[in-house]
Amino acid sequence: MRSELLPVVVGAVAALLLQIVLAPNIAVFSAMPNFLVVYVLVVAMVRPGTSLYVLAFVLGLLSDLLGYGPVGATPFLLILASAVVSRAFAVLNNDTVFVPLALFMAADFVVEFLYSAFLIGLGLADSAVDALIYHALPCALYSTVVGLVAYPLARHFMGSETITDVHTATPRFR
Repeated sequence: MRSELLPVVVGAVAALLLQIVLAPNIAVFSAMPNFLVVYVLVVAMVRPGTSLYVLAFVLGLLSDLLGYGPVGATPFLLILASAVVSRAFAVLNNDTVFVPLALFMAADFVVEFLYSAFLIGLGLADSAVDALIYHALPCALYSTVVGLVAYPLARHFMGSETITDVHTATPRFR
């Protein structure tokens, strides 16, 4: 295994363990944070690359196999979200904290709402209001709070591969 992938794999295993062990124990009114979605979105911003889509697919599939929803919905949503977030982050990054957190929050809400739409479409949710208000909104807010903590930690421990981190000399005008 390449040494630059080691922190990503260790983080994925840690996110999987947190999802299995910690998430059910910190649920608030049946709203659980989804550590796997949080981790994929954070890696999409911190370490974009070709292994990102494999990570998104594997963690999404594990999430579906561990959960109660349709198998295949989460891998699809995570691959889509990671592609959009990594491209948007490359374009919008200005080395502030606001841009990654705003992108994370928007992507997290979209993933949770689309997952609820899958549940509604397949008839696994009681009603659209229940799925959106009692599942998507609280889970997205909870995952966003986890993401607010996870992004700075991932940025510190994983480093970054973004183009903005390469320091090049800028020409001076005289």
